[in-house]
Amino acid sequence: MPSDATASPDERSIHAVPNPLPLTLAGMLAALGPQAINFGISIGGGEAYLLPNISARGTLQMHWLMTISVILETALVYECIKYSTCTGRSFFAATSDLKPYGFWPWFWAAVTILTFAWPAWMGGAIIAAQRFTGIANPPIWGLPPYYIWAVIALALVLIVFYFSDRTYAFLSKFFMVIMVANIVLVLLITVIAAKPEHYWQVLLGYTGISFLTDGYPEALPKTDALALFNQPGGSLMWVSFWVISAGFGMGLYAGQVTGVLRPPERITVQELRWDTSDPEERRKMHQWVKMGGYSLILWWTIIGGLLMTYLYSVAGLAYLHEDFLKTGQIPTGVQVPLQMATVATGVLGPTAGWLMLLVIMVTLYDAQFPIYDTYIGRTTCDAIAISGRARRPYRFYYFVVVTVAVVAGLYLVTVAQPFVLWIGVAISALIYRSIGAWQILLLNNRRLARGFKVSRLITWLLWITVVTGFGGVGLWAIFVLPGEIAKRFGS
Repeated sequence: MPSDATASPDERSIHAVPNPLPLTLAGMLAALGPQAINFGISIGGGEAYLLPNISARGTLQMHWLMTISVILETALVYECIKYSTCTGRSFFAATSDLKPYGFWPWFWAAVTILTFAWPAWMGGAIIAAQRFTGIANPPIWGLPPYYIWAVIALALVLIVFYFSDRTYAFLSKFFMVIMVANIVLVLLITVIAAKPEHYWQVLLGYTGISFLTDGYPEALPKTDALALFNQPGGSLMWVSFWVISAGFGMGLYAGQVTGVLRPPERITVQELRWDTSDPEERRKMHQWVKMGGYSLILWWTIIGGLLMTYLYSVAGLAYLHEDFLKTGQIPTGVQVPLQMATVATGVLGPTAGWLMLLVIMVTLYDAQFPIYDTYIGRTTCDAIAISGRARRPYRFYYFVVVTVAVVAGLYLVTVAQPFVLWIGVAISALIYRSIGAWQILLLNNRRLARGFKVSRLITWLLWITVVTGFGGVGLWAIFVLPGEIAKRFGS
């Protein structure tokens, strides 16, 4: 994979397209980094909280919504990969070129902070860590017993970011390990308890067969069904940062965030040019784009988006459904995986329970690294840089933003983390997906060279994303939300 740029990133210069990775399995392994991070951010709250909750009820008829969601997200993420590979520029910086000019980067920074600054994923991880180890902080100042783990977890985030050579280099290697560990662990907990009928029932849900035969399950809240349509909740447009940092195409020349012990690199937020009229340069860029697409489909679409969500659903059915039939009790939020661990301990012994808690920690905690680095840090810093008001290196603003966000997390992690709030995040993400699909369609058709614009098939998929996202949330807001508000706050 290409190393860091040897020339300063100058958007006015014509840059040579780097030699692409081969379109082989070895090449896709070398290009794994961006999709390993994408995998880690995708397999999180929905898989640990939502899917087992739905499986506990046996209400699997709407799982086909996830199948459609994976297809739509694949189209959107692919176009973001293509844009950043061809330009060396993030999606979020690019939105400054859309009307109203200069507004959209700040819009994305604001909604990202409001949505993801709350450490919902880490909250579940540190509670699991406390249960797993049995170590809790002494009762003081009303702090929850797991608070010591919150301090450790958040301090580790800052240490890694401050002292790594490059934040992306750490993230890519870390998530490659996490990806393998997550797959192995989830396979183990599923195979241990699941029966053939569990696999079959979930498969019927994914294919839509059970919906056609049984209709909508009345026991499934409409809000949960809408949240399903956001699963597995991948990186969406944020993948563009990891593609750039991995050195795909023009990303080689864009600069990276370095740790404090290294000098800062110059990071550009402008498009980087290459000779689009040269057949050899076009061939190399096409191969870079294909590599990004193939890697996305293999590592995220098939393994992450379909296989992992399927296994989490099977595990939820295997561990929780029988208990639900006996008691009628449905765990929510972080109680879902903790209850799975309790059931596993009672039925299969303490080893199975510890294994389940380990899965929770891996699944939920890893997401905090790209959330602080990319979602909050890089998105906000791109908005600052593209505004033209930055007077210091990009890295300065990055560490200010990330440090403030992590320190705020020391308080936010103590706040109650209701399931409804996580659902709100999932529904908000549907809106972001719709806006992002519309914007990347405009950007790629306006800014990319002939032969790299959006295909007819993906154009249709992006418009379906726009319509279904806005339409689904709109119908929910009109017909479901008022009832939810009345139920929660009514007399």
